[in-house]
Amino acid sequence: MHRYVKGTLLGLLAAVCYGFIPTFTVPVRSAGLPDPSILFYRFATAALLLGLVMLLLRKSFRVTRGELVSLLYVAFISDGSALFLLDGYNYMTTGVATTIHFMYPVVTALLMIVFYHEARKLSTLLAALMAAVGVGVLSWQPDGAHAGLRGVVIVLISAVCYALYIIRVNRSRLRGMDSLRLTFYVMALGALIFAAEALRQNRLCPVPTADAALNLFLLALVCTVVTNLAVVGAVKRIGSTMTAVLGALEPLTAVALGCLLLGEPLTLNVLLGVLLIIPAVVIIIFTRGRRTSSEAAPANGAPPAPSGENAPPSPRK
Repeated sequence: MHRYVKGTLLGLLAAVCYGFIPTFTVPVRSAGLPDPSILFYRFATAALLLGLVMLLLRKSFRVTRGELVSLLYVAFISDGSALFLLDGYNYMTTGVATTIHFMYPVVTALLMIVFYHEARKLSTLLAALMAAVGVGVLSWQPDGAHAGLRGVVIVLISAVCYALYIIRVNRSRLRGMDSLRLTFYVMALGALIFAAEALRQNRLCPVPTADAALNLFLLALVCTVVTNLAVVGAVKRIGSTMTAVLGALEPLTAVALGCLLLGEPLTLNVLLGVLLIIPAVVIIIFTRGRRTSSEAAPANGAPPAPSGENAPPSPRK
């Protein structure tokens, strides 16, 4: 029981910490720091912190040339997810964007059906329909106007990128890599990619204020390092499916904090959209989770993805 309680608390901690991403990101954007610079500082700080954790735990940094090529590929996918989610904040409230992005387990299931010939299940199709209706509800404003189609598409691309990340990690030589090492390299490579992109746009700017620096540090520490370590600990104790179900607190936290701290409105369509998308994701998690042979985490401590496949913890956007 003690092990289950500790695992549950760690799963809740990971989900709540991830929900703080908009809380730390929006003030930095308001201070005038461009998105490529925000993501560079976020990923670079996270890589440094994860590197320190690996040194303290005496984890190996060694990777093969083939693993490095695969890491670069998944880093590009992960970076795309992070960039599109951040861009989505320009078109909708952060809570709505986070909720739509949380559809990635549904997207993963659909991609596995279409491209990897997984068996079609009524539950999967029902969940996909619920999620689609939820997105439609979220994109509808109280005055009867649509929230820009462009914004919805941008955040959906973020969810697709993250789903592709999960699939590629599970179906590449990275599958057995230690979770901390994988996340460290994805973050480090992501920092290099965003530094290059910021330089290309001539938008690699210094951090404008001390408050912005603090928010960037908390973004890396709370929403990346703490989240990933908590997910690893949760999966070891309560398994992948329950950890993924607890992840439903991610959009709920983002919606609540958006209303309380960022002044975002809590409308009926937001509540209805959340109530449609989260159950759809939970259906996918349980139906696909039963396909795994065991709830235990892999020997390397890498938690399976919410889709039920054994994926390492994600570098959170």
